[in-house]
Amino acid sequence: ALIMVPVATHYLTPTDYGRLDILQTLADLLSIVIGMGLAETLFRFAGSETDERERKLVCANIFSMTLLLGVFALFLGQIFAVHITSWLPGDIATSETRLILASLSLVGTIIVPLAWLRMQNNAWLYLLGSAGRVMLQVAIAIPLLILGFGVFGVLCAALTSAIALCVYLSWKQYKDTGIRFDFARFRAYSCYGGPLVFVGMAGFVLGSFDRWILADIVGTADMAQYALATKFGLITAVLIQPFDLWWHARRFSCLKEENGHQRCADYACAGIIIALFSCLIIAAIGPSLVRLLTPQTYHASIQFIPWLALLAAVHNATATIAFGAMSKEHTLAPAIIDGSAAAIALLGYFILIPHYFAWGAITATSIALSYRFIVTYNVSQRALLLPYPIINLIIVSILALGILMLMPDEKLSLIGLTTRLGLIMLFLIIATLLGLLPLVRKFAFINILRKSK
Repeated sequence: ALIMVPVATHYLTPTDYGRLDILQTLADLLSIVIGMGLAETLFRFAGSETDERERKLVCANIFSMTLLLGVFALFLGQIFAVHITSWLPGDIATSETRLILASLSLVGTIIVPLAWLRMQNNAWLYLLGSAGRVMLQVAIAIPLLILGFGVFGVLCAALTSAIALCVYLSWKQYKDTGIRFDFARFRAYSCYGGPLVFVGMAGFVLGSFDRWILADIVGTADMAQYALATKFGLITAVLIQPFDLWWHARRFSCLKEENGHQRCADYACAGIIIALFSCLIIAAIGPSLVRLLTPQTYHASIQFIPWLALLAAVHNATATIAFGAMSKEHTLAPAIIDGSAAAIALLGYFILIPHYFAWGAITATSIALSYRFIVTYNVSQRALLLPYPIINLIIVSILALGILMLMPDEKLSLIGLTTRLGLIMLFLIIATLLGLLPLVRKFAFINILRKSK
C-alpha cells in the first residue's frame, strides 16, 4: 500500500482511492478471522518447546489448520460475496469483493510459514518471500493502473502475488515440517488462537472501522484524505517491524533464559522507545512525503499524519507490554480488554464523527487506545511481573507528546529541518540518559549516579 501511494494517487481519483481503502479495511477484518491467531499460537506453543522434533510437530499441525481454514474461507467467501458487497459503503463492485475474498483465503498459508521462518531465524528467506510478493504485486498493478483498470487492476495484482507466494511457502513448509492432522492438538491450539480472533476484530474497530463510518457520512472522496494519512501514519509500524519480527518470535524462549524477566523488560522498553521514535520520524517527514509523492488534491491529509502516527505507536507499545497476558495457556484476557476498548471506540465514533469528522475519529481512537494500554499493562503485570522502569517510560512518553505538538508541518526549509532534527535528537538523548535503550545503557544518567554512590 505504501509503495503504491505515488502511483495510485495519480491514477485513481479520491473517490476510487476511498473505495480501494474500504476493500483494504475489509481485508484487515477478514484476514484476522481467517488467520485465527495461528501465527501467535505458533509462537506460543512452538516457541516454548526446546525439542526441535516437537517444534516441527506443532508447526505441522498448525499449518494443516491453515489449509483447512483457507479452503473453507474460499468457498464461503465466494458464496456470500454478493451479500458482503451490499453491506459495504462506497459503491463497491461484486467482482472487486470476489477478488479480495479470494486473496484473503490464502492468508493462513502465508502467515504461518512466514512465522516459522522467523522462529528459525531465517531472515533472508523471510525477506525474500515478503519483498518478492510486494515487487510482483507492484510490477503487475502499475501497468494495469496505467491501462485504466483502476481498483480492479490493483486487486488482480494482489491476488496473483498472493497465489505465487502461497504456492512457494506451502511447498517450503511441507519440506521443512510436513503436514499433520492431530485433532486433539487442534483443540488446544483453537483455545489459544480462537480468542485472538476477537482481539484482532477489536483491533480492526480500533484501526480501520472509523473509515467505514467516515465514508458513510462524508463520502469516499473526503474519506480518502484520512485514509491516505492513515497509510503514512502506519509507516510507524513499518519502522518498528524489524524489532517486532525479531522479538515477538523469541520472547517466550527469552523468558526461560538466565535473568529472563529483566531481559524481557529491557527489550520491551526498547520496543516502546523504538515505537515513539518511529512516530516522531513520521511526524517529521510525513508531510513532506505527501507533498512530494501525491497530487495537490490529497494534501489535506497532512494535518492528520502526526496524530495517526502516534496512535500507531501506542497500538504497538500495547502489544509489546502485553507479554504477561499472552504467556498463559489461553488468551481470554486480551480478548476482553480489546473488546471493551473497541466498544469505547465505537461509542466515540458514533458520537464524535458526525460532528467532528476525521478529528472525531482520532479523538475516539485515542481514548480507546489509552484505556487499552493502561488495562493491558495492569493485567499483564499481574500475570507475569516484569521490572519495567515505569517512571522513566512516563517521562519519555510525555516528552514525545510534547515534541509531536511542536513538530513543524509546513513546507521543508532550513529552519524547519533544523527544528525537526533537534527535536528528534532531544528525544534520543533523554531516552539514552534514562537507560531505556539496553545497547547504550552504559551511557545512562541513572547508571552514572549509581556508580558515583
